[in-house]
Amino acid sequence: MREYPKRPVIGVGAVIVEDGKILLVRRANEPNKNMWSIPGGLVRVGESLHEALKREILEEIGVEIEIGDVACVTEEIFLDDDGRIKYHYVIVDFFAKIKSGEIKAGSDAKEVKWIKLDELGEDVVPFVRKLAEKILREEKMIYLPGGRTTLKRC
Repeated sequence: MREYPKRPVIGVGAVIVEDGKILLVRRANEPNKNMWSIPGGLVRVGESLHEALKREILEEIGVEIEIGDVACVTEEIFLDDDGRIKYHYVIVDFFAKIKSGEIKAGSDAKEVKWIKLDELGEDVVPFVRKLAEKILREEKMIYLPGGRTTLKRC
């Protein structure tokens, strides 16, 4: 379902910001394997966006969250070497705050850490960099266009 989908797959993420830092996970799986990104995951049939986000965050980083407003909506389209769409995600990220639990890497995350919004490295997913810039400038823009990316073979 994720690879070579018949239609875009819907994902959700939690944008957790405290003291000028954003909580990111190092992805354990493709696409964007080994890159730092917003914690989250896919929406299951029958789940609301909020239900999916709460479940995914508990699974991925071990905390319960309080969900706020939409932080951004983006899309990621990855092409294979033949130009076919290998992955296509539409992602709705929400601002969130940690209610309880201890932060630890769970499913789909190699590690979790706080990173200063103005010190994101090269190994951060591009839309996260755009989101950090938006937060720092206090912009109200919600849609962050992604674009097409050619997958590199590992």
